[in-house]
Order: sequence, then structure tokens, then C-alpha cells
Amino acid sequence: MLTLTRAALDPSMYFLAVMGLLASWMVARSVAGPNRYSRLRGHEGQVLLGSVALGLLGSGVITLLMGGSVGGLAAVVVSFLVIAIALARVAPKLNMPGVILLTTEVLTFWFGFVWTALFLREAGLPANTLMLAGAGMVFGGGVFALAFAERFARDAVLTHGAWRTPVDAPRGGPGTRSQRVSIQLPCYAEPPEVVIATMDRLAALEHDNFEVLVCDNNTKDEALWRPLEAHCARLNTAAGKEVFRFFHVSPLPGAKAGALNFCLEVMDPAAEFVAVIDADYLAQPDFLARLLPFFRDQRVGYVQTPHDYRDYEESPYLTSCYWEYMPNNKVDMIGVSEYGGAFTIGTMCILRTAAIREAGGWAEWCLTEDSEISVRLRAVGYSGYYIGETFGRGLIPETFSDYKKQRFRWTAGPVQQLRRHWRLFLPSPWAKPLPGWTKMLEVLRCIAPLRVLFAMIGGLLGFGALAAALISGVVAPVKVPDAAWVMFVLGTGAWLVGIWHRYKLTGTTRIPDMVRGEIARNALTYTVLQAGLAGLSSKPLAWRRTPKFAVDSAAGSIFADALPETLIGIALLAFAGVTVAAADTIGANFALLSALTIASLAIRFLCAPYLAWLALRHARAQARKVGGSDATPPSPSMLASGA
Repeated sequence: MLTLTRAALDPSMYFLAVMGLLASWMVARSVAGPNRYSRLRGHEGQVLLGSVALGLLGSGVITLLMGGSVGGLAAVVVSFLVIAIALARVAPKLNMPGVILLTTEVLTFWFGFVWTALFLREAGLPANTLMLAGAGMVFGGGVFALAFAERFARDAVLTHGAWRTPVDAPRGGPGTRSQRVSIQLPCYAEPPEVVIATMDRLAALEHDNFEVLVCDNNTKDEALWRPLEAHCARLNTAAGKEVFRFFHVSPLPGAKAGALNFCLEVMDPAAEFVAVIDADYLAQPDFLARLLPFFRDQRVGYVQTPHDYRDYEESPYLTSCYWEYMPNNKVDMIGVSEYGGAFTIGTMCILRTAAIREAGGWAEWCLTEDSEISVRLRAVGYSGYYIGETFGRGLIPETFSDYKKQRFRWTAGPVQQLRRHWRLFLPSPWAKPLPGWTKMLEVLRCIAPLRVLFAMIGGLLGFGALAAALISGVVAPVKVPDAAWVMFVLGTGAWLVGIWHRYKLTGTTRIPDMVRGEIARNALTYTVLQAGLAGLSSKPLAWRRTPKFAVDSAAGSIFADALPETLIGIALLAFAGVTVAAADTIGANFALLSALTIASLAIRFLCAPYLAWLALRHARAQARKVGGSDATPPSPSMLASGA
């Protein structure tokens, strides 16, 4: 009777690692954007067979170099071809590199599951430890299935060759230029010159029939809102009619959602559509003309365009933030829209007025009133689109603490949404259908920070328990197979190619931009985890505005903005050092691999003080430009009043 061993599976794992690297390269070469897939040379079937042949050749060479036998490759090759052909048939929208990439991911998980189980058994772990590890792996299988479905949608730009939903906005046509639109511009304590620039852009829109409601809520300093009132009057005089209407309302509860609900009450009743614009966004002239044609379909309740930003190029800090934002805005959100999960994100969007009223207005209890309303819009029968084309650019928060506040809202708000609306996401017949994959995508999006947190905690606890068993002598030192290092190198290569391509799709081929974007993404790790837990609380969370003009922070401190991340990072580095020091007890290879894993997690947290330092440099540079001194930069109120 044949006994399956971990070593017998090594060639299969080499094959899948080579295929992962090859698939990432093919996707990067053939996909230039949504609906911009260029076929590789040859028929799609030839591409599949050719790639499998290359994978077989590469893995065979590695196997022979590692002293193994290539006889075990037949099973994984046959499995690969069967799954790839089946996937291409059931999902005809996929391009062939996408088929190969997704097939590789599925098989890597399942072959890796068996490989890991065999490795743990060969390591001589106690029976209770093996049972615990097995339970964790089974649970991980369920998580993988859900995460794979989510990634199938989010990575559609990379893997799809055909699209059901529009990815570009059409030009305006008959029946759109005369439709009445109420553009709503809520603001609070903003520098008036910034809001005035936004208003000037709105005045130049290529549309014949709109109003602009400028709603300043709760700003105490008249020097900030009086110029806006005066500028509305000037713009109306220039237009020869009342287009701009200004409201200063105080007190007004509910933050931005409260201001938008106020605008719903005072807007022109004849306005069929509401467009929401943040106070710092400069809209393109064709914003309305290009997007209104989507609403010819009466089922469409909203159309959203990306967050995009300006005036970041000269600042390493702002550049880091910019490229952190863009992969989600230009890649992930388009794929989510393809599978019915498009949601509104607060600015540069248009919504059907009747749909807003039918859904019950804006939620003043939620930190993300923008994405929350799209849940209720879909629940009452409407759908929406996310168009990947930029129609306006705003400003990036100028301090790391404000950047973190913004991300805290964006992360905690969806968790609040799930707590409030979980009944909507139940499967039929317990809840009525929602468009596409809305239910699954919304649930997975909302719990994403919690998944990361539990995975991180589980991994550290599991390693700690194993390390304790090794140190106490209950378990013999673990020898990590050489195959693991080969897979680590090939997997890292595939990951780097994927990261490079994702950033390329967002508009940059510069490696420094990509590195900065990854630094900013990792710098938010603690904030995202903290926000995920905070969103679970039944207590109301304070809506904290994100100022984007905070030159007063020039006298700030790096550690004041990133103290928790710094302490966690240092603790993890110390943990990695202890792991290396215990190499003789726990096994040299195991200690090295564990130390590398823990150190990479530490670096992830330590990106925060580095980004805080870049932000402090940026703030001081801004202070020198404005006031000529790092010590006493002027406040926004002083700037507004001309002091």
C-alpha cells in the first residue's frame, strides 16, 4: 500500500509555484485595463497547454536539482488542466491568463493543505496539537472559499476579458442636458479659497439645468463661511440667475449626513437627481453630461466615480498616500461593480432623488453615510454603477493623524452597516434578493478588518504555542523542508509581479511610487484593525472630520501620531530576535523562517512612524511656504481672513 508523504508532494508544489509566477507575468503582459485585454500569441487552448508545459519544465528542473523524482507531477498537471478547462467553460468572461491564475490559486490552496498536514505529521507533533492544527486548517478552508469568491470579483480587471457592466462613461445625448440636478456641497470649517475654487468649477459645468446648494454646517468662525455666501451671490450675478444657494445652519446634528438631509428638504423639488461633491473637489466640466445618460435605465439609482487627488507630486508623504488610494479606486472597485456590488463613496457621485427618498435619506448614525445609503438603495430595488474614469480631484489629508482618522471612518463605518443591516444579507428565503453578488461582497467587505485581525492573532498564538512546546522539549526541533524555501522565493516573485501590475494599472510604472504606496498601506494596519473592532460597538462613534489643510501640525511629533504602531513594531522585532536566539532549541530553519515572518509583520507596523515622519516634514515645508517659520505657522482662520 502506497503511503503519501510530504516529499512526494514537493514536485507538485514546485509546479504550482512556477505556474503562479508564470500566470502573474502573463496577466501583467496581456491586461492593460478593464476591457483592454490583448490576447497572447496563439489560440487560448494553446496558451493553456503552452503555459502548463513551461510549468512542467520549470518544476521538473527544480525537482531534479533538489534531488527529487518527477514521477509525482502527473496528478497535479491533470488536475490543473481539468479545473482550468472547467473554469473557462463556466466563466466565459475570464481571459486565459486569468483562468490560469485562478486555477493556480485553487490548487495551491488544496495541495498546500495536504502538504502542510503531512509536514505537521512528520514533525512529530502531539496528537492534541495535530487536532488543533487540523481544525484551524479546516476553518481556513472555509475562509479561503469566501475570500476566493471576493477576490474573483475584486480582481476582475486582471482576469476578465469581457464585461457585463459599463467601464467607461458615454458622451451626453438627447434627453440628458435638460434634466434638473441638485448639486449638494456640504462643508464645515473649510478654508474659503478652497471651497470657492470648487464652486467656480461647478459654475463651469457643461449642463443646462442645475442648482448648487452650499451648506455650511456648524462653522463658528464667520471668516470662513461669509466669503462663501458672498461668492454665491457673485456667481449668480455672473450667470444672470440664481444657480448657487448658500445656507449656514447651526446647530445641525448628524455631521455630513445631517447636512445632506437638510439639503434634501430645501432643494428644488423638480430636481430629478442629486450630485454630491466634497468641498475640496474640482469637478471636470463634463461630470454631469457624461454620467446622466446612465439614468435612462429607471432601475439605476446611483453612479459613482473614483476618489482621485491633486497637488501631491512634490511631497513624498502625499505621494505615498496617493498611490495607496489608487489601486482600490482604479482596480478593485471596478471589479466589485461588475458583480453588482458597486457602492457610493461620498463625492463625485450622482443619485436618483426619488431613490434617496424611497430609501429614507442619509443615515446620520453611520460613519460612512455614503456607502450605507447604497445598501438601502439596493434593498428597495435599485442598482448602481462604479465608473473607473476620474471626473474630479480633491486634496489628501496633510497630516498622518488626519489620514488615519479618514481611514478609521472608512473602516469602522462598513462594520456599523453590517451590524445594522445584517438581515438584508441573509440568503433567500430569509431575505429578498439583492443585485448580483451584493450580499456576499458587502459582508466580506465589512468584516475584512476582522478577518485580518483574527488571522494575525491566530498566527501569533499558534507560533507561540509551538515555540513553547519546542523550548520545553515536548516536541523535537522542527526542520523546515528545503522545498518551503523554493516555494517562498517563487511565491514572492509572483507577488511582486502582481503588485507591480496593479500599480501600473492605476497610472504609474515608477518603482519608488509603488514602494511609497505599499508603505502607506502598511502604515494604516493598526488603524484598520482598531476601526474594525470599534465598529462592532453598539455605542455611537463620533464623526471626526478630516481636515486637509493642517499646517498647524508643523510642531507635532512623530510618536504622538504613531505611538501604538511603534511600540507594536518594536515588540515584534524583539520577538523575532528571541526566535533567532532560540535557533538551537527550535531548529535553525524553523527559527529563520519564523523570524522573517515576524520581522515582516514588525516592518508593517513600523511603516507608521516612517510615514508620520514624512508627514511632519511635509507640514513643516508647508509652514515655511505660508508663514516662513516652522515654529508659528498660521491657522486656517488666519489664512481665510488674509492675516
